[in-house]
Parts: sequence; structure tokens; C-alpha cells
Amino acid sequence: MKTAALLVGLLLAGSTGCATAPHIRVVVEGTGTTDHLTYTFPGEEERTLRNPALPFERMGARKGRVAIRLEGVQGELTCKIIINGRQVKTATSSTGAALACDHSMAV
Repeated sequence: MKTAALLVGLLLAGSTGCATAPHIRVVVEGTGTTDHLTYTFPGEEERTLRNPALPFERMGARKGRVAIRLEGVQGELTCKIIINGRQVKTATSSTGAALACDHSMAV
């Protein structure tokens, strides 16, 4: 369903002469674990996962604010926000510390 919505959005952007939508990836990787992983893409509701499987990766394609937050980190984890193949934000945390990556794009 998300893939269909993404394709429709890309087709509409192309047909109206607007710039193409950005290709956004959020990634969490490392040797650790986390109790809670919360992420937000523009135009979508915030989602929280408990004890998520890692590595974690999600994609989106709308301009706005992208955020990912991890709480209850055990071991070392790194979050990244990658837009159109370019890493725009990264942060690394070790045991016990919270971790967050946040990036805003003009709409």
C-alpha cells in the first residue's frame, strides 16, 4: 500500500512540473539494541516500535521534517538520515543514552 501511494505521489509530482520528490531513508545500525524506536516521515503519523529488529530501515518521499529517536539503548547504535543518497544527519549512542536524528526540508 505504501509503495502504491509513493508511486502515485511521484507520478503526480512529475505530471505537474514540480521538482521530483526526495528519496529519504532512515537507518539504524550497530551492535546494540533499543527498547523503543520512534520515527516520523512528512505527512505520516509518528510510529513507535518496541524492541525492534535491527538493523532498521524505512523510506519515504515527501519534503518536511524527518525524525528518528531511540530510547533504552544497550550497546552501540547509529542513526542516519539519507536524502537522495547523501547522508544529512548521523548520531551514535552507547549503552543507556538516548539517540536522535532529525532533519527538516523546506516544503
